[in-house]
Amino acid sequence: MPKTIEDIIRENLKKGKQKIGFGLLKKDKEIITSLRKAKKYANLVIVGPKSLGKISGFDCVLAKNPEKKLAEILYQGEVNGIVRGTIDDFKTFEAYQDFVGKKKTAKMKELAVLEDGYGRQFFISEASNPAGWTKEEKIHNVEGIIEFMKELKMKPKIGVIAGTRHDTYKRKKKIKTGVVGILNKTYEQAEAVVKHFKRKRYQIKNYAIELNGAVEDGCNIIVPPNGMVGNQWFRALCLIGKGKILICSRTNLPHVYEDNSRNEKDFSFHIKWAAAWANSKKK
Repeated sequence: MPKTIEDIIRENLKKGKQKIGFGLLKKDKEIITSLRKAKKYANLVIVGPKSLGKISGFDCVLAKNPEKKLAEILYQGEVNGIVRGTIDDFKTFEAYQDFVGKKKTAKMKELAVLEDGYGRQFFISEASNPAGWTKEEKIHNVEGIIEFMKELKMKPKIGVIAGTRHDTYKRKKKIKTGVVGILNKTYEQAEAVVKHFKRKRYQIKNYAIELNGAVEDGCNIIVPPNGMVGNQWFRALCLIGKGKILICSRTNLPHVYEDNSRNEKDFSFHIKWAAAWANSKKK
């Protein structure tokens, strides 16, 4: 990206510390070490079940239903943002919806920024298994990322990935059923997404199966063939080599709501990002 997430964070953290809520299901040495590291960026409030107990050096809120409690302190303004952490993702967001109302969460968009082992950063537009299976969903999610990037003064360059090669599609495009039919459909969706954003004068290209080509060309928005594929990229990057999940945000909400993968052990970057994001909303 021409302007990295770190640059944006550095600028916004200068505005002061924010209070950030963090959901913790049980004590874990690695996670608590990462929370201690993050104390220089934010004043942390740890929210967990009663079985968690107090943790030295932190404000702790223990509750029978920690997911509801984390959503509640965000809604009530007791914290300036939250990082969901290791408590249940669905229960936390459902509790949040109950507090703010489903109308205010209807336009919520999820986005993630990943970094590969070479330090190249990019958004992926779908990382949830049920998402991104239609061209309409893909367009909707990419538009959400573009809006978010505009706020951060970043210029989008979009790489769309399909399930089949360019030449294979040309030879087999008449097949509409079976596995080949499914792969052809992802290619046709990729072409439709490219056409839509070209009309709006964005830099965009259908890279077929060449994810590496899209990243090497400097694309900072990568569109997977569907959410299931995006989900596997997301996990593989965490587990193989030196890849990182930098941010995983729920945007278009009244509050700063940072999500994450429960596979993670180091949450310091999520907390740093949530604090910077909360600062960026200061008038």
